[in-house]
Order: sequence, then structure tokens, then C-alpha cells
Amino acid sequence: MKEQMIFGIRPVIEAVRSGKELERVFIQKDLQGENSKELMSILKENGIRHVKVPVQKLNKLTRKNHQGVVCLMALISYSNVEDILPFLYERGETPLLLVLDGITDVRNFGAIVR
Repeated sequence: MKEQMIFGIRPVIEAVRSGKELERVFIQKDLQGENSKELMSILKENGIRHVKVPVQKLNKLTRKNHQGVVCLMALISYSNVEDILPFLYERGETPLLLVLDGITDVRNFGAIVR
């Protein structure tokens, strides 16, 4: 799965506010300041997990000015079954769901889908 990277305190705050799905948020261990407090607060309010890491980890992820925050956003979004079923019924479609667990080989998944 490909991921999109955003970095900087303000862009991550705006991503959370706009409802983007975040895979991982890496925050510099000793990050200080009002903006970082706002970021931590909004992450907590939205139940978004984050990991505090050394600045070297952030520097490995990007060479750009990350301001102590790097966020990986998934290019796909996940939905709850409880949200999908009513949506499909409203559109007049009959739902067909396939639930798989423990599939480790993508070829197996492809064969099942076909």
C-alpha cells in the first residue's frame, strides 16, 4: 500500500481537521511550543495514535523542514461494515461482503476475488 507523507505541525493539524485518515504520526521527542501543544491536543481529541521518536528518525523519513512532525497518510480509507450496509441498501444494491483473515499471499486474495 502506498502512503502519502506530509510534514510540519500545521499541515498535520489541518489534515486531522479535514478528516483525513492518518496511518502513523511521528513526533520529535523533545518538541516544544504552542503549535506542538495544539497538535498533541487535536491528536488526543480525535483518538489518533502517535509515536515520539528521535529527530534522526524524522530526518531519515524526509530531508525537508519537518518541524518535528512527519505523518504518513494512507491512500485508501477504511469503513465500518455498519456504515457500508445502510449505504448500499439506500442505493438499492444488494450487498455482497467477503471477510478474509490471515491472507498472507496476494495471489490467494486475487484468486478469491476472481
